[in-house]
Amino acid sequence: ILNRLKILNFSHSQYLIKTPNLHSSSLEKLKLHDCSSLVEVHQSIGNLTSLVFLNLKRCWSLKVLPENIGNVKSLKSLNISGCSQLEKLPECMGDMESLTELLADGIKNEQFLSSIGQLKHVKRLSLIGYSFSQDSPSPTSWVSQISSWLSPSSISWPPSISSFISASVLCLKRSLPTPFIDWRLVKRLDLPDGGLSDCATNCIDFRGSSSLEELDLSGNKFSSLPSGIGSLPTLWVLSVQRCDNLVSIPDLPSNLYCLFASGCRSLERVRIPIESKKELSCCYLLEEIKDIQGQSNIF
Repeated sequence: ILNRLKILNFSHSQYLIKTPNLHSSSLEKLKLHDCSSLVEVHQSIGNLTSLVFLNLKRCWSLKVLPENIGNVKSLKSLNISGCSQLEKLPECMGDMESLTELLADGIKNEQFLSSIGQLKHVKRLSLIGYSFSQDSPSPTSWVSQISSWLSPSSISWPPSISSFISASVLCLKRSLPTPFIDWRLVKRLDLPDGGLSDCATNCIDFRGSSSLEELDLSGNKFSSLPSGIGSLPTLWVLSVQRCDNLVSIPDLPSNLYCLFASGCRSLERVRIPIESKKELSCCYLLEEIKDIQGQSNIF
């Protein structure tokens, strides 16, 4: 029977401690979300040759993933949001070319944050709930890690590294893993409510994310946007909702279609490129918009 199943759902099994021994060539979706007692995913998961979707959301007790999860070459989407005790991702996952979506909201482990840098083929990454504030136990390494992923550099590094740490924060971290996410492939990035302040965004440059289409920075603490957003050629959706300290948005990409900026109580100025088409949600205290010719119907 198992060899004919395509979907297996153990979700909300609150007393499940270990997943069963699974051997199947047809299973495509394995759902284990809200298994609050789960501490071990059986090694047999490496034998699921057709698995494309694995949901471990809110498995609070899970600390490690089996090393042979890297054998699941078909896996496209991994949801580990809310797995707050998860220490890191296995190194073998760096070779998973099909893994293009990682949902990892609410995991505030610095070692884990470092380990996701090995996933070079991710196109959608969600990190909702990370704290990048200066009150973090080691805020400089948080900032340097994010900066290392996003900032382009003219320094000559091995070809396997496609985005590098900027010179301004190089001194903050003694060593970094050599393989980083290929940010040229990432199309959607969610970093809302992370406490990103000006101190953090001054070290981040988005120019290395040339394929980025959707960016969510809502609920952060910066007064100006990180560098490089205005030069992203494919960005069409930008959300900065509830960024209470944001004063101005002076540089937007020409291809941007939707800017969501409601609840930005300090926002006074938005500069919109003449050649672009925009759809702006309501902004509090919006006093001046420059270069808005041809955009009379956006509000």
